[in-house]
Amino acid sequence: MSETTDIERIMDPEAVAVVGASTDETKRGYQAIETLQEGGYEGDIYPVNPGAEEIRGLEVHPTVSAIPGRVDLALIVTPAHVVPDVLEDCGGTDLAGAVVIAVGFGEAGTDGEALEREIVSLAERHDIRLIGPNTSGMINVHAGLNLVGADGVPEGGLGLLCQSGNMAISLFTEAATREGVGYSHYVGVGNEADLKFHEYLPYLNGDPETDAIVLYVEGMSEGRAFLQAAREVTPETPIVALKSGRSAVGKQSASSHTGALAGDSAVAHAVLEQAGVVSVERSDELLAVANSLSSLPAADGPNVGILADGGGHATLAADALAERGLSVPEVTDETQRRLEEVLPDAASVVNPVDVAGGTDDDQRVFYDCAEAIVSDPNVDALLLAGLFGGYGIRFAEQYTDVECGVAEELVTLAERHDTPIVVQSAYAEFGTEPHEILRESGIPVVESIDVAASSLESLAAYGEHLATADEKSDFRFDGEDNDADEIGHAIEAGRRQLSEYTAKRALRERGLPVVPFELAESPGEALDAATGADGPVAMKVVSPDIVHKSDAGGVALGVADDDVEATYEELLAAAESYAPEADIEGVLVSPMREGSVELIVGVVDDEQFGRVMMVGLGGVFVEVLEDVAFRALPLSEADARDMLDDIEAQEMLDGARGNPPVDRDAVVDLLLEVSAFVEANPAVEELDLNPVFADDDGVEIVDAAVTLRAPSTDTETVPAPVGESDD
Repeated sequence: MSETTDIERIMDPEAVAVVGASTDETKRGYQAIETLQEGGYEGDIYPVNPGAEEIRGLEVHPTVSAIPGRVDLALIVTPAHVVPDVLEDCGGTDLAGAVVIAVGFGEAGTDGEALEREIVSLAERHDIRLIGPNTSGMINVHAGLNLVGADGVPEGGLGLLCQSGNMAISLFTEAATREGVGYSHYVGVGNEADLKFHEYLPYLNGDPETDAIVLYVEGMSEGRAFLQAAREVTPETPIVALKSGRSAVGKQSASSHTGALAGDSAVAHAVLEQAGVVSVERSDELLAVANSLSSLPAADGPNVGILADGGGHATLAADALAERGLSVPEVTDETQRRLEEVLPDAASVVNPVDVAGGTDDDQRVFYDCAEAIVSDPNVDALLLAGLFGGYGIRFAEQYTDVECGVAEELVTLAERHDTPIVVQSAYAEFGTEPHEILRESGIPVVESIDVAASSLESLAAYGEHLATADEKSDFRFDGEDNDADEIGHAIEAGRRQLSEYTAKRALRERGLPVVPFELAESPGEALDAATGADGPVAMKVVSPDIVHKSDAGGVALGVADDDVEATYEELLAAAESYAPEADIEGVLVSPMREGSVELIVGVVDDEQFGRVMMVGLGGVFVEVLEDVAFRALPLSEADARDMLDDIEAQEMLDGARGNPPVDRDAVVDLLLEVSAFVEANPAVEELDLNPVFADDDGVEIVDAAVTLRAPSTDTETVPAPVGESDD
């Protein structure tokens, strides 16, 4: 990464060159200069075009190298094939960065990819950082530096990093309709050919004009570096992200259960949250959530008090909060008594609080109720839902003055208790004076109950992260060499897929709790192993070439001693028939096991975020239930416990149908041991432990599959198959 000062010269330049400047008013090269002049940019503007002398009163220079003064940033609006020549010319200057607008690079096929590599190489050689290519540009709103050409971008405290020009325009337009919402900076990151998402974070974090960072992400080229940077930034500046491409449509078939479940959405949401980034799933939530995080204190917990002037709004608000994992706790007896003093008998004074007409004639009752609820020790945040701010429209004009007074008191109340208040009102889009008072003081007013609930969810999530940030992963690996002998032997033999026997040996070598097993190379050895098991056994063909052992007829469960030898022969015959060329090592013999809960523990190398662990309900229905949680490796203990808490079927872990509760500490220890195993063995690309039996006595790995990375000399990585659960 370049020094922060270089990023500052790019984001807040004192001199800009427009390369490809034009005398044609319809061209980007003319419009860019016009926008800079009329937008109030006070720095130097240097048009560059070898065929012109003057544009809008400015002297035109033939090349960037011919400009007499220092240039911080170049806006390159030439066709793609000209960009290398421009960068070569800039090599002798002190240019800090260039915004490459053109398309036709990495997004345009093989030739475009080659051209992109060329400009990145040139930029690196000349110590020039690139924004883009394939970008709409960048804006420093407070400095009047608009290299996009978008009109009416409102000024404010949000720094926007966006991978879609049209999405950026949508967000500019939406902010223009929302009072109190605006931008400090915008960067169209484009193809991330050089400057990546994470490299903008330190600058925006240190920028006094930026209160929150907003991301629209289609894909990150260096997601692991982003997690590391976000972890450092989020304790000071909140980050909100909308990740597109959440569906599984077009996703290549995965080679393991973990890979099959590790969709973009599931992994991205979990690991971004782990780094403290707040994720939203809807575009209409993005700015509302960012505005809430930038203007309100984080919530101390998930407990929300609801104050509504109608039963419908109260119920819908409670539903929306519950759907997002927030709590609507009962308020104390003292709070209920205070509410009863100001509300009619028909009112509900528990939570949600429904004023039942108690505010129709005197809106000051809103404050009395809000003050009681916010003072309640069971409440971490307040949602005021219904019609507040619109009583002057709905009932009588004189009520507007009363509501303005209440709005001012609500602002004071929020500040005094340092408690977030979010207002949902059917009149949010009417621009009423009470709402203006709230918004100017940082209290959001939104029309949608769902958006209000999402904002409160984000405030609670951010508050939880702030309280535990130091306990989470730093996303950095220490291991460089593989320390498991079995993995080293497999690499030497040129194998990517470990047999189950080899995988279990590697895990056992590390001290992980693997069910006892023996490799039998003859019917007699199988019988000896079964006799020592003291009960029925599981028998499975061992071959690195047969991953789906059940499909090959290579699995037999509950085999009694009398049937072991015959079963051995049957399994080998079935395997040889299924895959005549397979290298069959023998048959794995293990005692049968049962557990109150079957879990899956897996690791996959995500293309954006690197190695990620999954844990959830396992067994044969894992891909049907999809009740799993993800975190980026390496794990901390806090990460591991959070993963267990994310599993929806908590009743299974707590002891459903009379079963004892699972030993959570043992599961956490297993997750940490697997994390350490993968960190110590960088060659591991995917790992599946399914099932893992868990009960009150601990955990035991029943089946294991490990895939290694392709050799680094490979030009193409072909996914190796990883077996499904056979027990």
